[in-house]
Amino acid sequence: MRRERWRDARCALRGALAAASAITALTAGCAKPLPDPGESLYRAGDLRGAVDAWRASGNPALAPRIASVEAELDARADGYVESARALESEGRLAESMLDYRLSLTLRPDDAETLDHVQVLARQMVSQRAQLLDSYREVRAKGDLVGAKNALETLRRLDPFEPAYETEERRLAAAIDEQWRIRRARAREARAAQVESLVEAGRAAFGEEKLETALDLWRRALLIDPDNERLQAYIASAERQLQTLEQLRAHPAEDG
Repeated sequence: MRRERWRDARCALRGALAAASAITALTAGCAKPLPDPGESLYRAGDLRGAVDAWRASGNPALAPRIASVEAELDARADGYVESARALESEGRLAESMLDYRLSLTLRPDDAETLDHVQVLARQMVSQRAQLLDSYREVRAKGDLVGAKNALETLRRLDPFEPAYETEERRLAAAIDEQWRIRRARAREARAAQVESLVEAGRAAFGEEKLETALDLWRRALLIDPDNERLQAYIASAERQLQTLEQLRAHPAEDG
């Protein structure tokens, strides 16, 4: 009886050990490798951080990956510099500086680009002051078209300045108001001119100068084509003139 119990205990122990070994093997087979910090940074767009992380790992197997990403990093930096130079040539200094600074985030040791950005910053401060003075001068004179051109140059220099956008809306409203006033004055001037021609035609018509009256009213109708009163005057004068021409062509015989 005692031997049988010992045999059963040994069998149970072997079974437990076998089960534990199987679980360990299964767990080891399903475990996921730790994520690569460099790859995580690369997928997030931080190329410089990825390279630094790979270098810090000290893994020589990562050398090809480091070289590949550094080449990609240089290509991106060159693209930013090319874009910055094009923007600079167009006088868009704020946008140009932004691209230069993006290139510096990829190549922070680029002393030449860093120096150039500092030069551009000083140029932008100087140009902004001059353009602001020019804008204020023409704006004070009431030259809204000139002010618009000056403000557009300012906006091209620095499109990120919110004060320029606000001033642009104000200027646009002032230009619209100016044009509204000019159109109203032009309508008043045309109406006065039409009325003057109408009255002159009426005077000629009263003196039986039908051709003169017609000429004056037709000139007025060219200015105000929808004037129904003029259309009626012209129609009446044309009928009377036609009647006179018929009488002249067929004078009545003496009785």
